[in-house]
Amino acid sequence: MRLVSITSKNYRTLEDTKLGFAKNYCTISGRNNAGKSCVIRLLSTLFRNKPNFFFVTEELRLDYKEDKTQWVKQAKAIQIDYLLELTKDEDPALISFIERIAATGTIDRATVALQISYSVTERDGLIVSTLIDNQPTDEKAAKEIEKRIKESNLLFLYNSTTPHEELYFGRGRHQTFYEFVMSEDEKKAIDEAGKRTERKLRQLAKEHTQGLSSMLGRLSEKYDVELTPPEGLAARRMPLGISLKDRSVEVPLNDWGSGPQNRTHILMAILQANRIKRTASPEDKITPFVVIEEPESFLHPLAQSEFGRILGVLSAELGIQIIVTTHSPYMLNQVEPASNILLSREVKRKTALQTFVVDTAGDNWMAPFSDHLGLPPAEFSALRALFSSYRSKVLLVEGEIDKEYFCLLQKNTYSCGCLDADIEIVPYGGKDTLKNTLLVQFVLRKFDRVFVTYDLDAQGDVCGALGRLGLKDQNDFVALGLSQPGKDCIEGLIPQRVLAAVHGRETDLVMKLTSQDNKERRKAKDALKRKCLQEFASHSDYQKDELKDLAKVVKTINARLCG
Repeated sequence: MRLVSITSKNYRTLEDTKLGFAKNYCTISGRNNAGKSCVIRLLSTLFRNKPNFFFVTEELRLDYKEDKTQWVKQAKAIQIDYLLELTKDEDPALISFIERIAATGTIDRATVALQISYSVTERDGLIVSTLIDNQPTDEKAAKEIEKRIKESNLLFLYNSTTPHEELYFGRGRHQTFYEFVMSEDEKKAIDEAGKRTERKLRQLAKEHTQGLSSMLGRLSEKYDVELTPPEGLAARRMPLGISLKDRSVEVPLNDWGSGPQNRTHILMAILQANRIKRTASPEDKITPFVVIEEPESFLHPLAQSEFGRILGVLSAELGIQIIVTTHSPYMLNQVEPASNILLSREVKRKTALQTFVVDTAGDNWMAPFSDHLGLPPAEFSALRALFSSYRSKVLLVEGEIDKEYFCLLQKNTYSCGCLDADIEIVPYGGKDTLKNTLLVQFVLRKFDRVFVTYDLDAQGDVCGALGRLGLKDQNDFVALGLSQPGKDCIEGLIPQRVLAAVHGRETDLVMKLTSQDNKERRKAKDALKRKCLQEFASHSDYQKDELKDLAKVVKTINARLCG
């Protein structure tokens, strides 16, 4: 099952708001009090009959007086519409239930659109209605479908910022536990097996151990994961004690740092959702989805960026929708920016009113990043390629032509040596980008290693800005070019015979370099740079002495990024 959209009218700050959700990994962001908590409450209202932990029974319900938009004086109904997409492969149990309860006959379509709507008034209370592929059902069928979804507890919700009740006290000390979900067949087997309960639970714990170990990535290379059930408990949702073993030393999850603890709990929630999807029988299978509040909590920006990428990969590979609320630009979906939902509040007379969704499609992809970092959206336009990159080693170059030069140095064996193939080369769009210290700091925190190049003619503007970020010349950045007229750029490092050949052929362009028209002069300069690149690429018989200046730059970059 996939959540396609939620449309809300007269609910808290969501007076008239529609949110569309991406199929895999999507994020919800916005400043404090923008409306993120309202969205989480709406998700919990339909998709959680009770919290996932086995001894908690609280249920969220819509209450007209409490939940209606407070600044609307008219007694308008609260109207919530949930649009879901069901598939024969992922949600056979719910589709077969709909066929039976709504008397639709056999549904042959591979995909079914299901809309569940709540209408709440002070006089009539809550009224449930449903549409199946835009066709209404009767009232009884609507209530049964809503009940089935609610009782299925399809939402795995994890809040990274609040204490959790997954603590079990026993044997004079506390352990950290995290519940897993058994199928109905497994529950029956445990109920019937009595004396074999503990053995059966340990067998199930072993299966979860393998799944968690693979998800933990690098940790699994150093540690063994152990999940143990508490004695004397048997329920469909069971808590498992989590610990890591480092040879003969046992490290409980409580003794981990807050960041690894938080990340592990989140991975466990995804593991549970995947297990339901993978092991449930067709009679029981309805694919759940996962919602995580502020997964960046307690993580360094570099770890946040890595974890955001992991969540995106897991969502796509497991086919499970993961929805994240976040205050971190590093957790945003950087591969598909349109998957980032940005919420804001309309303000009138210094009073925050309704929540609205900021457009993040197409050229507006940078809006969530801009909001998090407090920078104008235009500042991000040149860095689009950088946002979708997850390489650990990044070389920032001024423009596309500089990128093509360094790509040649990666692919061809010149006498100056090869640039390491693991380095990703990304243009940043000009010196003004490097003067924006907030933006550069974001990039530095995103990657393990970053090296910056810029044309020597920008030395005065750029060197000081990079220095204020703690970067050092030749160690973190280097200027390209020679201190000679016309050579204070990357073209100053290529062989003289390349420049002579191009300038000799392109006399008209050379003359235009002296034009009084700035636009004409810029156009001529760009055209000459392109022709120099083409001429350079057309030869491979360069002598070592001809490429000595390029060789120094390549050696410096390789040493700093790969040494």
